[in-house]
Amino acid sequence: MAAPRPPEAGDFPDLLALRQDGAVTGLFSDHGSWLAATWGEGVLLELHDTLNERRHGFDLGAPARLRAVWMDRLEASLANGAELRIGFAGDGLMVVDYDHEEPPEVACELRWTVQRLAEDRWRVLLGDAADAPRDDFFAINRRRWDQRLAAAFAGFRGEGERDRLLLARAVATLQWNRRAAVRGLPDEGVVPSPFAYRGFWGWDSWKHAHALARFDPALGLAQLRAQFFGEDADAMVPDTVMPEPSANNRLNTKPPMAAWALDALRRAGVPEAEGLEDGTDPLAALRERCVGQLRWWARNRRATGEAMYRHGGVDRCTAMWDSGWDDSLRFAGARLRPHGDWQLIGLYQPDLHAYLQVDFGAMARLYQAAGLDEGAWLEREGQMAKLMQNRLWDRERGAFCDHDLQGRSTGVLSAACWLPVWSGAARSKQAAAVRGLLREPAHFDTPMPFPSLAASEPGFDPDGYWNGGVWLDHAAMALVVLDRGGEGDRGAGARERLLDAVAAYPGFAECYSPLTGAPCHGERPAVPQFSWSAAAVLELLTGGPVPAPVSSS
Repeated sequence: MAAPRPPEAGDFPDLLALRQDGAVTGLFSDHGSWLAATWGEGVLLELHDTLNERRHGFDLGAPARLRAVWMDRLEASLANGAELRIGFAGDGLMVVDYDHEEPPEVACELRWTVQRLAEDRWRVLLGDAADAPRDDFFAINRRRWDQRLAAAFAGFRGEGERDRLLLARAVATLQWNRRAAVRGLPDEGVVPSPFAYRGFWGWDSWKHAHALARFDPALGLAQLRAQFFGEDADAMVPDTVMPEPSANNRLNTKPPMAAWALDALRRAGVPEAEGLEDGTDPLAALRERCVGQLRWWARNRRATGEAMYRHGGVDRCTAMWDSGWDDSLRFAGARLRPHGDWQLIGLYQPDLHAYLQVDFGAMARLYQAAGLDEGAWLEREGQMAKLMQNRLWDRERGAFCDHDLQGRSTGVLSAACWLPVWSGAARSKQAAAVRGLLREPAHFDTPMPFPSLAASEPGFDPDGYWNGGVWLDHAAMALVVLDRGGEGDRGAGARERLLDAVAAYPGFAECYSPLTGAPCHGERPAVPQFSWSAAAVLELLTGGPVPAPVSSS
């Protein structure tokens, strides 16, 4: 029997909705373009200049009767009988093929030109016509997308049409959110969302790069280079790296996961084209950046004599941002303590130490692969595991919890409680207790499972962002925890409910209500087309996200 044909871009019509109930929920882009398109109201397209934060209308003289969204193109049939294909051929260059006996009536304030390709076939180029693509551009571009899908589906472990659709949607979202090098950004990467995010965020970048190892390692490496480009002379990686470097946020950083991502990219294989012009190994260069980042954490996020780390910033707000959790009830009552130029939160947190453990283990593998002595990194990895086992375990709650500087647990049950189990730090009895919480409806087994704050907590808010919303990266890690414990049916049931809720929405939201599965719409509504949600789903459907490979080689 012949092997099944891998999925292709043409298998997924209407892959992502661009509008829902009158609201824009998706922006189509390709080739790293900062210009993105959605269906318009009153015009054919609404064009979003995501770099300069402007909007423009684009019309061709007749309203659309039929519209379709593919991952590589938009298609429409107009009331005058014209057939359209809309795509991007480069950063800011939009291509519209217009099949009709009469030329299109273009209406757009942006620069455009019209070419005649053949009888009854016209092409509109929006942008620099000097870079005009070949006549068969759309066919070539579809083959390019087919190759991406083949790479992503090579590791597919899902089942059925829902999972196939979600994996294709994840690939499309990460590529639609790709942005080319521009101004102060010397490398391309994936923005968290085209809605309200113009640059790269550290925590997001590490997660994007780890997921991209599964189908586009070259882009994953570029994502790491772009984020590290913003580091200062002390090797601090800023929270954000923006097109205007003066806008980079250096008031705090984000949890270290870069080595974890780099090790995944190493194992995926580095394309030959990624070799630097001077012959430098790109993995070696990034490995040293990861070393610098972890040394910065040791100097700036541990007070003198401390074995454990703490998040910090220049004030309370930025210290919470440092954790990635922004404003959370986890920090209620915690005081700040000065450390050099920083103010450190008076809490030792399990998620931070889990990330450090995983990064230390990844550094050991990177060193081993390069023929270097990995012993010091293995020792640090082991130390992190023991610290979590002995100093962050709350026996009464049966969970890993935040502890103050006097060793007292806050007792708050949050999504941080399962991270030391995910990282491999937990003792067997600790892991079993945490799995019990994940199976308990009163805590984390909500209709859409794994809220960021347990449903039993007094401050639980299903639309409360990090105070109850479901974040898919943490949820994916919870499923890894259940799978490792041989949870079988329970783990599978939680996975199905999670993915059913995700699939019910036309794209990937930032976070979701654990009670309804709808995107959070509280005081801080979830943004649509969110990249790390796409990355988490891609990981889930291809065997991850695991903290380390089965083999350490």
